[in-house]
Amino acid sequence: MESTIFDRAHLDHLKKALTVYARRQRVTAENIANVETGGYKAQEYKFEEMLQKARGNTLQGKTTREGHMPVGRNDILNTNGKISAQDTGFDNGVNDVNVDQEMTEIATTELSYRLATRVLSMKYNVMREAISGRVR
Repeated sequence: MESTIFDRAHLDHLKKALTVYARRQRVTAENIANVETGGYKAQEYKFEEMLQKARGNTLQGKTTREGHMPVGRNDILNTNGKISAQDTGFDNGVNDVNVDQEMTEIATTELSYRLATRVLSMKYNVMREAISGRVR
């Protein structure tokens, strides 16, 4: 089956990416806010490794009735990240928050968020044009 710009799965994946990036920004901002809090442990938002585990299940199944448990590969939309302590190995004298690393994470996540937002916006614009009958 060929994928198109109107593929709902692509739109859903972009929306999920925006959620993941927003959560990651919150966790990173919390780390920066606690840079001078004694004993604070730097946190990270893990999503990619959970996504890999979901993709690793290759058994495919089909539900025949509502309420049946799905069997097979988990979908990206059903994969949630988790917040856990980082093992930074860094000591700033107060805790293990490395501000330089956190600022890099903020910048990287910001760029990813902007890209996903732009792609999602472009897809919606193409759909709007198609619905209204406009041609480029």
